[in-house]
Amino acid sequence: MAHTLVDLTPEQIAAFAANEPSWLQERRLGALGAAHDLPLAHRKQTPLEAAGFTLPALPQTASVTVGDVHDGAEVMELTQAIAEGTADLERHLGRLFSEGQDHLHALHLATFAGGVLCRVKRGRELASPLQVSIGLQGGSLFAPHVLVVLEEGARADLIVELQGEAGSEAAVRGAVEIVLGDGAALNYTEFQRLPGRVQAYWPRRAELGRDARLQWILADVGARLAVSDTRTYLRGAGSEARVLASFFGGRRQHFEFSHVMVHEGAHSTSDIEARGVLQGKARAIYSANSVIRKNAKNASGWQHEHTLMLSEEARADLIPELEISEWEVSAGHAASAGPVDPMQIYYMESRGITPVESRRLIVAGFLASLLADIPLRDVREQIADIFLEKVEL
Repeated sequence: MAHTLVDLTPEQIAAFAANEPSWLQERRLGALGAAHDLPLAHRKQTPLEAAGFTLPALPQTASVTVGDVHDGAEVMELTQAIAEGTADLERHLGRLFSEGQDHLHALHLATFAGGVLCRVKRGRELASPLQVSIGLQGGSLFAPHVLVVLEEGARADLIVELQGEAGSEAAVRGAVEIVLGDGAALNYTEFQRLPGRVQAYWPRRAELGRDARLQWILADVGARLAVSDTRTYLRGAGSEARVLASFFGGRRQHFEFSHVMVHEGAHSTSDIEARGVLQGKARAIYSANSVIRKNAKNASGWQHEHTLMLSEEARADLIPELEISEWEVSAGHAASAGPVDPMQIYYMESRGITPVESRRLIVAGFLASLLADIPLRDVREQIADIFLEKVEL
């Protein structure tokens, strides 16, 4: 392998997983072997070699807090689920990261520690959202794993919040896997509010069955360095997936986000809507790709990515892509990045509105169309409040 990272040994992994079932120990050792041979993903604008989450260290377990659990749902700390031999774990845990795996994916699967399992039984529709908080305590490496399984016809809202102690200099190497059975529907909301010195790598994967529907609602405002790649496989005919992504960076925060929709089922549809705000010397690299594979007839994939820059030193790079291998489809993209119109600021200040309030009004207007599509009112209000609180001169 080309990289120079110090590698963990099979003996260390075996000791780390000594109390786990044999299938999981074997899976960890297999991932460790793969990590030796897989390259670290090359990101020209975000060098990963020096990031804390690339170190092959054994992580601590993040704390997990679970809200009220409703009838028909199962939500538990992942360590407990493994110990109890909960159904579906052996079948699904780590499976979606086997396709297109890179070094960090394999390293995470070899060393993940804790996390959460959310499972909703066949045909159940939850009346109120499930809520999970994942917290970092201290300045070590954490590697939580979130596994969400909705059986056929199940419907749910899940809200996950990533947070940590103020001043923490932790590193995070986590992962999310979502599996939706035929006809299942999930609104997955995630708030990334990690402290400003944290470095986080947080990939996500989802697999959709026939007529399944997934909505990613993602709000990233924390961490000094935040890198994520989200890949959704629309495998079933008639499946639908949507990304509603928002991010706000300030000071010297550095974000790199990627969203990929992979259409395999006929009549599958996807939409990516991303809106970001940058101030200070923050930087964001945002890429989106709609991949329509052969035989995904009548698939539809659309992208809209827009970034508003509140300072002259902020920088955004937007990279839309389309990969189409079928004729009978529809797809397209639109992207824009630019500063605040000074005439808008002048107009509001001339009417007695302070500079900060002027910028807040502009940010609120910029976010309005995205927020309007979020189904949960509390989530809409929380995202708006977080963004407006971060606006500075």
